[in-house]
Amino acid sequence: MRKNFRKMALAMAIMATLFNQCDVQAAESEKAVVQAEVRENQSAATAEDKNKVEKRKDKKKKIDSKEISARIDELDEKFEEQRATQKKILEKLEQMESERVKGANEEISAYNPLVNPSAPQKISYTQDGANSQENSTVVFKYAPNQLYKIYCRVGYLTDLSLKKGEKVTFVGGGDTSAWAVEKATVDGVAHIYIKPTVETSTTNLIITTNKRSYQLILNTSSWYNPMVTWNYGQEEQSAINLGEEQGMISKINENVESLNFNYKISGESSVKLLTVFDDGEKTILKFDKTPKRLPSLFIKNKGKIIMANYKIRENCYIVDRVAEEIELRISDKEIIKIMNKK
Repeated sequence: MRKNFRKMALAMAIMATLFNQCDVQAAESEKAVVQAEVRENQSAATAEDKNKVEKRKDKKKKIDSKEISARIDELDEKFEEQRATQKKILEKLEQMESERVKGANEEISAYNPLVNPSAPQKISYTQDGANSQENSTVVFKYAPNQLYKIYCRVGYLTDLSLKKGEKVTFVGGGDTSAWAVEKATVDGVAHIYIKPTVETSTTNLIITTNKRSYQLILNTSSWYNPMVTWNYGQEEQSAINLGEEQGMISKINENVESLNFNYKISGESSVKLLTVFDDGEKTILKFDKTPKRLPSLFIKNKGKIIMANYKIRENCYIVDRVAEEIELRISDKEIIKIMNKK
């Protein structure tokens, strides 16, 4: 019995061992299956992740491509706008240059007091030949303290014509290498001929005669002043006035006894009127000094009152007629009344 019991115990032990081995094998097999499933799942997940990543990359590429395309379009639009703006600016500059070259007389006169000034003011000015661009001849008003700006062109001569009787004693320029200057006299009139030898140059030219001095600014241009001359109206008028004054003085000196000093002066004023007299044709009012503010002058003859013009010579007002009464209105409160008692 003991032997049988041992055999049974041994058999049970062997069977237990076999069962344990089977369990281990089964567990290992199950473990292998699980690991395989895990690897398969991981592989699937990895493939899926790769696909997702690729899809995201493709999507991002598409988005980036759209953004780049939109940005390029936006830059193209801005470039076109800038080019259009630049074109407008260039057109405006060309228009402004064209208007400047052609010379807008009214605009220049309104904004530039240096053009065509009045000679007696004795202030330095520049008279511009651009004002006569469309004319064959530019006429400047002569004054010894002014500059004259003229425009010349390569291949063309500009003729400067001075006053008859003037003799040129000197002609000189700042840049003599870029300008050709010649002179001649025609029928007692001095002519200076000028032309540029280079496309672009600006310089000055001084002409001195036995009577006057001329200061010029020479400019090269696409157009030119063919002929340039001067108006000496102020000098001529001064000569006429001097002749009239000398004639009147001579006449007064010859007929002192016929002068009428029988005038009564009344009224208060800051201006001191010294005497009044006439020679039968003109009435002269002599002041201690010429009034700063020119008064209005009224005359009365045969009951009619009119405003009269007068000339000023030194401290005298000269009226070209004889009146029964004269009234000088310097202001509303300052009135001088003059009565002819003859």
